[in-house]
Amino acid sequence: MSDLSQRSTTDFGLKQSAEDARDRRWESTFFMINVIFLLILFFIVAANFDVHLQVTPPKSAASNTLPATAPQLVVKPDGSMVMNGEEVVSAQLAAALKRAGAAQDLKIAADAAVDAVVIARLIEQLGELGITRVAIETLSRPPNGQGS
Repeated sequence: MSDLSQRSTTDFGLKQSAEDARDRRWESTFFMINVIFLLILFFIVAANFDVHLQVTPPKSAASNTLPATAPQLVVKPDGSMVMNGEEVVSAQLAAALKRAGAAQDLKIAADAAVDAVVIARLIEQLGELGITRVAIETLSRPPNGQGS
């Protein structure tokens, strides 16, 4: 009988020590994962993300130009608009187009300082007013350090 009781105590002891070893392995693995995660975060934060992108706009090769009689809408750097010498606000654009005789064609000349989103919204508004052909006039920029 003493042999049996000694055996069950030994088995219980082995089972307990196996669970302890398993827990210790899990804890060490868990801490190692934390350390690796923190190192990854450190290198992401410490990395130098110095990205220089050079964007070159596409060159226009349009062959279907608008007639010379098409009215021109000039968009100034502050977002104000002038059509054929007359100041125009966005709400009165439809009336200004009728006065200028713009049936379907319109030329837009925008300053380089005007945000592209402003021009995109303007083109969308013109489409809603019935303008189907829009020509955006662009000017080539002088090389660095030349011109004004």
